[in-house]
Amino acid sequence: MEQALEFALSLTRARDEQALGDWLLATLKKGWQPQGALLAMVDVSGRELACRGWMREQQVELTLGVDDFSHPLAFVLHKGQARSWDSLYGGARIEHPHFRTMLANFCQHCGLHAVPLQGQDGKTVAVLALFDIAPQLQRWSEGDELGLLTRVFAGQLDLIRDLGRSRRGESALRDSLRQIKGEGELRRQQDALLASQFIGQSGAVRRLREQIGQAAGHRLSVLVQGETGSGKEVVARLIHQCSDRADQPFIAINCAAIPENLIESELFGYQKGAFSGAQSNKLGLVAQANGGTLFLDEVGDMPQTMQAKLLRVLETRSFRPLGGEKELHSDFRLVAATHQPLEQHVEEGRFRQDLYHRLCQCLLMVTPLRERPDDVHLLCEHFIAQFAAQEGKPVGPLQRSFLKQLVGYDFPGNVRELKNLLEVACVHTQSGQEIRLEALPAELKARVCSEPGRQHDDFYHIRDLRQAMQQYEASVIEARLRHFRGNRMLVAQSLNIPKRTLDHKCQKLEVN
Repeated sequence: MEQALEFALSLTRARDEQALGDWLLATLKKGWQPQGALLAMVDVSGRELACRGWMREQQVELTLGVDDFSHPLAFVLHKGQARSWDSLYGGARIEHPHFRTMLANFCQHCGLHAVPLQGQDGKTVAVLALFDIAPQLQRWSEGDELGLLTRVFAGQLDLIRDLGRSRRGESALRDSLRQIKGEGELRRQQDALLASQFIGQSGAVRRLREQIGQAAGHRLSVLVQGETGSGKEVVARLIHQCSDRADQPFIAINCAAIPENLIESELFGYQKGAFSGAQSNKLGLVAQANGGTLFLDEVGDMPQTMQAKLLRVLETRSFRPLGGEKELHSDFRLVAATHQPLEQHVEEGRFRQDLYHRLCQCLLMVTPLRERPDDVHLLCEHFIAQFAAQEGKPVGPLQRSFLKQLVGYDFPGNVRELKNLLEVACVHTQSGQEIRLEALPAELKARVCSEPGRQHDDFYHIRDLRQAMQQYEASVIEARLRHFRGNRMLVAQSLNIPKRTLDHKCQKLEVN
């Protein structure tokens, strides 16, 4: 009983396949004392036998092919039956050079008894080989002890492998849950950043924030279109900040503000002596954007000579500084913006078609402020709080009548104009006082009041609501068609309707 308990206890110490194999070989060496023993385990590929054991007190490790019948273990493995050879030099095939070298110390009277070790599914997972004289091999093969030992080993091996699979499954599940949790937390942080930087609650703003998040997740070039002052650069910066390049540089260049003869040197840099006045090397903006984002604002105003060079850089991500002898590489993400109708410029030959398609891999439209009056109140609160924090001046809320006037104003300068109006009003408002329309200078006040607010119209002239709605809808579509030079695809995107719906409305309302 004591020996049985010790045997069971020794088995429980084996926590993995390596330790279990060591236990089996140690048990054989102590209890059976053969001249040699070899445990050949089938590896995960199912093509090789990883063998280890001892031969006359010398440790042995070698690898044998599963389908290589130049050694006797392959026969036992494929047949799934125990087999004995009274002599290694009479009957057993030992043409395998490494197997033959291993047996060099045995005399010609040494034989081999090989036993297949099978799991619960009946599949042979290993072969146990014992080397000794023929009478000893016969006693082991006819007795029950060796068979019991190999069954115990195979059963414990199944348990260890089942436990390993379970642990791997649990580990994979934990990793998956951590990844989902991390992605959820990242998405919450991204949503908070977008909500704090691109202010608004209108449907157009919510859709644009969603599109920004999607654009941040890929590496396609992005073209941001919208009127001047609508927030195109804010959109570009948010694409960068929400991407995996957020920790890298965001390099912006206004293509309309740089003279034509300087834009190439600004983009690509130059070497000392490249031209008169080049007294030292200068790193261009393309090189500075390496690893980050390059933002080309007002790309529609880029000279045609630069358009071809920019196209090549976008295709190869390689450039040559002025005066340089070799090309350099820059891994940047491109975001461009324009208020120009680029498709019309392409048709007129003022903008390269191939460059347009390269820029327009992902198109984002920024809706004008006049088309999202619901956002005016939130933007006012944001800019007033921003001004108070920057200037350290406590200011009161916006007077309701002033807000009403702003909501009805068309804002040709969009969000930038609203911000400037509020800054001027805050400066001319005493600390803690309510911000009123009267705080604006006369010329700004006249500009804001020149457009009658939509909410002041009493609509008494309307006699047919359906007809009035159709007329208003037709006016909106006509104005948008004029803005986009007849490009119905861009009109449909800017109005958030399918192009097929727009075509139907144009036909129904007789809009050209």
